[in-house]
Amino acid sequence: MSGTTGTASTVVTMTPAEEKAADKARLLTALVNVCGVPHAHWKTHPIVLALKRDGVTQFNVDFIHLTAADIDGLQHEKGGDLVPLELNFKMMLRAFLAFYHHESHKKRGGINVLDTALPVQFKIFRNSEHDPTKEITPWGLAISHNKGLLDWNKLIKPSARDFKPFREANIWVDYKEAFMITLEAQNLTHLVGPSYVVTDAHLHKAQQTFLYKVLQDNMLHHEAKSIVKSHSKTKDVALIWQLIFKTYDKSMSTSLNGDALLSWLTSSRLDDGKWNRTQGEYLTFYEDTVNKFNEMCPDSKINDMQGVRMLQNLIANTPNLANVLILYRQTKA
Repeated sequence: MSGTTGTASTVVTMTPAEEKAADKARLLTALVNVCGVPHAHWKTHPIVLALKRDGVTQFNVDFIHLTAADIDGLQHEKGGDLVPLELNFKMMLRAFLAFYHHESHKKRGGINVLDTALPVQFKIFRNSEHDPTKEITPWGLAISHNKGLLDWNKLIKPSARDFKPFREANIWVDYKEAFMITLEAQNLTHLVGPSYVVTDAHLHKAQQTFLYKVLQDNMLHHEAKSIVKSHSKTKDVALIWQLIFKTYDKSMSTSLNGDALLSWLTSSRLDDGKWNRTQGEYLTFYEDTVNKFNEMCPDSKINDMQGVRMLQNLIANTPNLANVLILYRQTKA
């Protein structure tokens, strides 16, 4: 198995025209997937016509800034006459706008409208949580009204000591998982998300400065350290993390570490006397090793049948585990 050298990847920045087109696509996707606009007839659908008449053609630029009054006042042309948008369509748009701000407030960052799970989440929200009589509060204002910066410092209690140093490239897979778990515990995952929209400038500045200092203190491997240092002026932690992520996911060290995992999977045997823990721990370690290898080396991913054959070799001559192999084979079939 061969690897590629760990050179930093270039992050593609969209032109204003490309970003505008992408934001238009976000709105269309949301209207079709979440609000039920038929894709085959979207250009002539009353919701699309009414929004377009009011100049609402983009999601992040236009739609999320609507108010309930804006939606109530939507009109479109029908048979040559200007008529109000049907009530059921208005209610759908109001519910979706409320859902967007509700979820974004919980995540402290704009949600991804391209997420395939969004339609189901919206349906649950509309049926069990949404109150159409309540005002729709933009999520950024909700954070500000709740003193977002103060709450973050008091309630979350961010601690740089919770983040561990990154010194060796061959521990990257484990490190990035631990790093993201720590970010989640401190309510900071939005800072490294590509779709995050800043609405509370004071909170964002404080969080970004905090996370940049974390990266500066803990990214000790030379490539990661260089990436962090090169962005000291902007402190753009989302871009920094994206560059670090791409660099180490494709690095030679990651590939070589994958080779070591594959070597264990193909040569280890439970009956060779080298494993000094329980059989249950051995099986758990095997499953974790397969998952780790597949994450490190997606181009050489171990499929289910290969996993069954490997396990068969690893526990050969261990009769009491025969049922485990049968069960594993059935779950992977």
